[in-house]
Amino acid sequence: MPQIMPELVFLMKFAIRWAGAFLSLGLAVVLLNIYFGLIGNDLELRTAGKEAAIAAFASFVEAVGIWLSVSVFPGAGRAMIFFIFVTGLIYKIAHFEDWNWNDAVMLMAFQVVIVLVGVSLAAGGFTAAILILGGFVLVLGLIAAFARSL
Repeated sequence: MPQIMPELVFLMKFAIRWAGAFLSLGLAVVLLNIYFGLIGNDLELRTAGKEAAIAAFASFVEAVGIWLSVSVFPGAGRAMIFFIFVTGLIYKIAHFEDWNWNDAVMLMAFQVVIVLVGVSLAAGGFTAAILILGGFVLVLGLIAAFARSL
């Protein structure tokens, strides 16, 4: 059986991480837009193509962070917090006039919850996934109640 070149293995792993980050970020943008619509807040988004380009760039940065945390500095998973903040900064800059920092923080929270639920489900932790999702929905409900009372 022929050996696969290490460079190809690296590129495949990186592409999978980038795709996962892109999908979770894209889903986070869509769900945040839906949530903001439900609570009567308006999330200003660009065209679908521009939003996809922003998500592609931000998810590339996240994929680099995943690669650094897993391959270069194993055990430094907490460093991903930095890359999540960078993602929020990218979105804040890309929507400079339209978004405030709360919008960027909410996007980061949505993506983190999506990733945590996905990883929990992939690892067979259905109870953890339900608890994470339930807790997040509860927090979103509290935020919605507060936002509607303003």
